[in-house]
Amino acid sequence: MPAQRPDEPVVVTGAYGDPLRWNEVPAELTAAVVADLTACGWSAAHATEHSIVVPLERRAFGLPDAAARGEHLYAVWGGARPEWSWGTAHPDAPAGGTLAPLLAPPDQPAHISAQIIRVLRTGRTLP
Repeated sequence: MPAQRPDEPVVVTGAYGDPLRWNEVPAELTAAVVADLTACGWSAAHATEHSIVVPLERRAFGLPDAAARGEHLYAVWGGARPEWSWGTAHPDAPAGGTLAPLLAPPDQPAHISAQIIRVLRTGRTLP
């Protein structure tokens, strides 16, 4: 492997590649998050190329109003400075969903699923 020149930016990649270069969230990553959520009883969770979707049930105690309306929790990758965010209305919905930071590392499924479960239970992420 050739040596890196001092003027070249350092590219850090993890098991899923460089998150800043993702066109779509790696399917292996979202599959691992969905598997964690399923193991915790959120079996209707599924993934798209940019998000993880959890249909809300009454046991989503942190989001009782959204659950009563039959909404979903969306964990979305993207933004001007790509990061995981969450909201209960799809970000592309006509009413426009507002998103809050999920505060999870981009490529660590266990941390992403833990934060999603925290939002479902409490309605917020770690401070």
